[in-house]
Amino acid sequence: MKLLYFDTCCLNRPWDDQSQLQVHLEAEAVIYLLEEVRIGNLEMVTSDYLLEEILRIPEPQRRTDVLDTTLSALLHVAQNANIKRRAKELASHDIKGYDALHLAAAEAAGVDYFLTTDQRFLKGALRASNLLRIKVINPTHWPSSLD
Repeated sequence: MKLLYFDTCCLNRPWDDQSQLQVHLEAEAVIYLLEEVRIGNLEMVTSDYLLEEILRIPEPQRRTDVLDTTLSALLHVAQNANIKRRAKELASHDIKGYDALHLAAAEAAGVDYFLTTDQRFLKGALRASNLLRIKVINPTHWPSSLD
């Protein structure tokens, strides 16, 4: 079964303004994939870093809604020195902050796909793809990005 790690911007997408076509398509893709996780066709991985970032969402209802999307996760990655070390390594390749921590946690869990709607992060991950141990994709590229 495929393991997925959704970053915070990805999990937020269903609550973003849907007036732009790309945002709407990404929201629909995220909703579809979360449903596949809920029914057991895919597995979701979360991390302490993901929960920490979600808890920083300023709007209480949105924070609760986004946090609820993580309840179907079967695997959770705790903070540890190896992940922080890997995040520092990724930072030297222009993947910084929570993006680096999420990516390092996802790698530690052995996920198949890291999902993000952050275009800047996607471009950075593409530039560093030879360094990465997992595939970073936009949710709208599912399942066409499957091996």
